[in-house]
Amino acid sequence: MDTSDSKITFDEKGVCDWCNNFYRNTLPRWHTGEKGGKLLESLIEKIKKQGQGKDFECIIGLSGGSDSSYLLHLAVKEFGLRPLVFHVDGGWDSQISVNNIEVMIDKLGLELFTEVINWEEMKDL
Repeated sequence: MDTSDSKITFDEKGVCDWCNNFYRNTLPRWHTGEKGGKLLESLIEKIKKQGQGKDFECIIGLSGGSDSSYLLHLAVKEFGLRPLVFHVDGGWDSQISVNNIEVMIDKLGLELFTEVINWEEMKDL
């Protein structure tokens, strides 16, 4: 991290407050090994059970960026979930993200729900 965040602070070891917050609050609950895999499997089973008889088992937001696209791929292909895919069009989507959304929805055979935000109203907020 650098000083582009005007409120960032660094401790005596030169570690930023964002990193210290991660080490203190996130890392202890972040299980990436076998334990994490079992927790994830349990969560997916719960989602599927609660979604039985429904059109969708979960909601996944899709921006068209790599993170949400990969999450959607994993949810469908690796975990076998039936997501409602939701996109918020705030008026600044790049053509690349729009193309990525179209490809993901088409390749995975999903439905896309898009909420188009009224830009004039957004500016007033």
